[in-house]
This record gives sequence, C-alpha cells and structure tokens, in this order.
Amino acid sequence: MAESQLESADRAVGNRARAASRRGFGARAPVERAVSIASPIVCVIAWEIAARLHWIDVRILPAPTVVVATILDLFRNGDLAGDTWATIERFLIGMVWGVIPGVFIGLTMGLFRWVGIVLNPIFALFYNVPRIALFPLVLILVGLNDTSNILMIALGPFFTMLITCMGAAMNVEPIYRDVARNFNARPRQLYLMVTLPAITPALIDGLRLSVGLGLLGTIAVEFLVADNGLGHLIWNSWQVLSLKQSMAGLVVAAVVGWFFYGSLAVLERLVMPWQRRTTFA
Repeated sequence: MAESQLESADRAVGNRARAASRRGFGARAPVERAVSIASPIVCVIAWEIAARLHWIDVRILPAPTVVVATILDLFRNGDLAGDTWATIERFLIGMVWGVIPGVFIGLTMGLFRWVGIVLNPIFALFYNVPRIALFPLVLILVGLNDTSNILMIALGPFFTMLITCMGAAMNVEPIYRDVARNFNARPRQLYLMVTLPAITPALIDGLRLSVGLGLLGTIAVEFLVADNGLGHLIWNSWQVLSLKQSMAGLVVAAVVGWFFYGSLAVLERLVMPWQRRTTFA
C-alpha cells in the first residue's frame, strides 16, 4: 500500500514538473522557432546578394540559386540520389558500429574501477592518434573493402561515446548503485535501469558530437577510397574544377548532417521533456 502511494506521488510530481516546463517553454517557443528559421535564411539571402553584386567570385563560390539548380539537375539524372543514399548508409552503419560498443564499454569502465584502470591507458593511446593515421593499419587488418571504410567511420563515434559515457557513469551518485546492489540488482539491471537513465543528458550530448564526427569520417573515407557517395562527388568535381557540383554535394552533405542532428533534438524532447535547451536544430 505504501509503495503504491509513493509511486502515485512520484508520478504526480513528475507530471506537474513536465506541465510547468511545457508552460514555461510554450511562451518562448514561437519566437525561438522563428529566429531559428530566420537566421539561416538571412545568411542565404546575404550570400545570394553578395554573388549577384559580384562581391564574391562566383566561379569559386556560386550563388545559392545556381547551387540549388545544380542539385535539382543532379537529382534528375539520378547521380546525386545514389551518392546521397550511399553516404547515409555508410554513416548509419558506422554510427551503429561505433556508438553501441562505445556506450557499453564506456559504462563498464565507469561502473567498474578496475576495468577502467586496465582499459583506459589502451584507449587513451589510440584516441590521441589521428584517425586518418590509423587507416593503413585498418587496411592491413581487414583489407580494402566496405568493412575497412565502416571501421574508419565508426572510430569517431566510438571514442566520443566511450569517453562521454565513462565520465558520466563515474559522476553518477554512488548511492544509486548501492541501493540497487542492496536489492540484489543484476548487472543488466545496473546498466539499463540505474546508470543509463542517470546519464541520459550526457548520452544525448555525446550523440550530437558523434553525428558530426561520423559524417566527417564518412566524407573523409569517400574522399580517399570510395567510388560513390557525397565525398566522392565533392572530391571528383573539385579535381575537374566543376565547383558548382562540388558545392552541390557539400550543401546536400550539410543538409544530411542537419537532419540527423535535428532528429536528436526531437529524441531529447521525447526522453527528457522537462529539459529544454538551445541547440543548433
């Protein structure tokens, strides 16, 4: 009886907190949303005006209208659609390969002191090596194929999530874990029901950083070895001085990154409705 009353009280307090947060945020939401939409539009308009008035060299930096026309032409030909999907596919696979192990290992290192003592020097050694310098080693180990490309993409999200989750898990109040152990919580419950909910804000922030690093790794790999993708389009177009196509690939890559970054903002609102923060999305 007492436990049910306590649970009901907790739910009531949580509902009131979320309602208060929504009321406070609701008054600011239209203005903030308008400013968020207007700021990139103003930048694009300024870019267009500068190009039309020849304040910038349009041979190097074409006007936005020219870039949009190039994007539409490339989509009609089917080339840009295939390259975009190839980049998205590599990016998503690399994120899965990097984020999931990074979260699990980072939580383990943060929860269990001796695991952190053993593994931290090893990961610290590889983390400080530039990613691109590891590419020859990856090629020797797995060969020149899609697996090596995905591993290179996954390195950025992996280390980001590992460091983020390890630090967040170490900062969780020890009393939470002590109470869980007193109730004979299993390791799986300690991960999923105690530590993971406690580090959710840090986890979302780590995912935001991972999106940028994952897309950066994807474009870099496509620069070097891929035969398709937005990075391949940007690099090949630049080599033949087709700067309109190169800029078109760059803009589409930026839109892809913005989409996934914005998706994390939506995810944050779903899992943490009480927390409202200003982000890039």
